[in-house]
Amino acid sequence: MEKKVAVIGYGSIGREIIAATKRGEIPNAKIVALFDKESQVISSVGYDNSELHLYTDFNEFYNSSIYSNLDIIIECASKDAVREYGKKIIESKKDLIVLSVGAFSDKEYLSELQNLSNLNNTRILIPTGAIAGLDSIRSVKKYLESLTITTTKHPKSFVGAPFFNKSKIKLEEISKKTVLYEGNAITAIEFFPANVNVAVSIALAGIGLEKTQVKIIADPTMSVNKHEILGKGSFGEIHIIVQNIPSPTNPKTSYLASLSAIECLRSFCNENFRIGT
Repeated sequence: MEKKVAVIGYGSIGREIIAATKRGEIPNAKIVALFDKESQVISSVGYDNSELHLYTDFNEFYNSSIYSNLDIIIECASKDAVREYGKKIIESKKDLIVLSVGAFSDKEYLSELQNLSNLNNTRILIPTGAIAGLDSIRSVKKYLESLTITTTKHPKSFVGAPFFNKSKIKLEEISKKTVLYEGNAITAIEFFPANVNVAVSIALAGIGLEKTQVKIIADPTMSVNKHEILGKGSFGEIHIIVQNIPSPTNPKTSYLASLSAIECLRSFCNENFRIGT
């Protein structure tokens, strides 16, 4: 049965999801609407309303007949978008795929959204994103004693990060491999909201935001986005290294994040067969 889908955010991930659906790569999925509050972004979309209903006003989108018939909404805009629209989406009994999982570093908000989801019999889905092994981390979470993620990217990936407003490190002066941050996942996502959503994902899958340690490195020699995950406990050890090609249109985002979102939607629309959890 065909699922009707809407996308929030027309950045690199939103573009890839819509393009993949239009190419028929996601069976049983039809993207019928796109919301992005930036009118300049919407005006750049290569589809008209006969192919894809376009909205720049969320209330107009929310109150439309198109919205009432949706099965699932994919957020790929920002953690602010998750906070601004998440409750209304869940309360309207729509399933929600969240890419900007950094919004869930706020435990109170996450709990509130989960309670709403239970009340409205909806699902909140978080793709694996730019890493691997979330199912393994979930399976051993009771036995984990430590969990760390080290993220290494080219300095240009960190343009606009709030970290540099408070740090003595100047982004434009980084000429060698430089450790920018070491600490827990809560502060990491505050300093680097567009770069380390994966840290929040593994923290939620594992031992929590406070206990999950994050190290962020800027390296001018890097041509990939590298994530190294290390989990240790009584079960043994999980060691995962993922090296991703950055998205051609957004170096802050790994191309794998787009592919993961596409696979999450594919799984949602074809639930009779699934590999992994």
